[in-house]
Amino acid sequence: MPDCSSVQRSLAWCQGKPELPGVKRRIYYISKYDILQWPTLQHDANGRLTSATYIGDFVLRADAKWKFIDIISDKSQLTSEAQGEYPSQTQLNKLVAVHPGVDQEASAAAAYLNNNDNVFLVEDMRGAVRVVGSDKWPTKTSVAQDLGQGATGSTSTTINVEATDECPAPFYSGSIDTDDGTFTANPNPATGSGNNSGSGNNSGNGNNSSSQNPTYNSTVVINGQSRSVSKGSTISISGNLTSMKFSGSNMSYLSYIAGNEMETEIEINAAGTSATCTDVITAPKTVKIYRQEGTGDNRYDVLWFTITLTSSSSSGSNTGGSTGGSTSGGSTVVINDAQYLEAYVNGSKVDPAKGTITIYNSFSSLKVTGVKMSRVALWVSGEDEDVGIAMNANGTEATWGGSGSVPIKAPRTIDIYAGYKKWFTVNIVEPNGD
Repeated sequence: MPDCSSVQRSLAWCQGKPELPGVKRRIYYISKYDILQWPTLQHDANGRLTSATYIGDFVLRADAKWKFIDIISDKSQLTSEAQGEYPSQTQLNKLVAVHPGVDQEASAAAAYLNNNDNVFLVEDMRGAVRVVGSDKWPTKTSVAQDLGQGATGSTSTTINVEATDECPAPFYSGSIDTDDGTFTANPNPATGSGNNSGSGNNSGNGNNSSSQNPTYNSTVVINGQSRSVSKGSTISISGNLTSMKFSGSNMSYLSYIAGNEMETEIEINAAGTSATCTDVITAPKTVKIYRQEGTGDNRYDVLWFTITLTSSSSSGSNTGGSTGGSTSGGSTVVINDAQYLEAYVNGSKVDPAKGTITIYNSFSSLKVTGVKMSRVALWVSGEDEDVGIAMNANGTEATWGGSGSVPIKAPRTIDIYAGYKKWFTVNIVEPNGD
């Protein structure tokens, strides 16, 4: 005879405990086709759910990664409601994720999301990762776009997700393998311990104890030069921003916002003592650096300092010569073990640190050298998506073009990607249009 004893439990709440609403700024998604093995929800002998937390990891196909979408937290929401009839009720989990862009990449999202069976990972304000999508029922995803109205309107690409499950968006504390690296979801969001990333993408900082207040050294190395910064201060730099290095103890979250762009997280090492950013930010622009302060559930993001990038004769586009690039060296991009070192456009070495390289007439070849490179791609303006280029087996050289290839003619703009991070831009112009 089955054991029909109750699985019900008391549900306590401490007076004054803050319950932070909303979701964080980055969500992840993947097609169910790329999932080889699901983590499991725990049931008793009668099939009754005994926990809302998955046990185990998502096991993905070789080379498959979770993709991310940056969203506007204030306009995005995750809800759940009961559906069906007793004794067969389930939960309908609904995600509304609002991405601010309406460009080619955002528009292309409709093509690969609308008719695909996907799974989404959403991080709440406590750092808990929730799963929208189940291995038992299909996920419905639909994309809407609004180009805004009038001078005060706003643009948006809205992703609406509906997924049936046994409980409200189950919790996940396993591994998340992304294009920017692998990190572990917060195993104990109630106390804020483990991985508290701020935007869901903190690759490797899961061991910090959130019971300690993070400390950040006032000396920051910017473009190879030590700078003294204080909270609320502003420093001015002539030319582009090519590197930042931070140090401290128990650092849990760092990010920057360049101009009107989306917030970008800066990777912190596992010990919470060092963080390095090699993104190229082109002058003129204002860059705001954010950090996380506080302990446990009371951690919050604050503006640390501001960098004002002013134009100089060496920043921006270089229009001289056949390639317009400098032969003085390149800007190294490091993503986990991968290093992207040097770039050659039309056979001549260029300096990616300049941000934009101007060439004349046509783009006929590209060569990138590095160490353990995983992907090099180019995106031609007006095209729907970027295109990966051929790479040798050991990841030391990637090449595009040459004999038999069709050059890309002026006027066009081409973005070069190291991994999935934009590295530099090639601007092709007519000789009389420079």
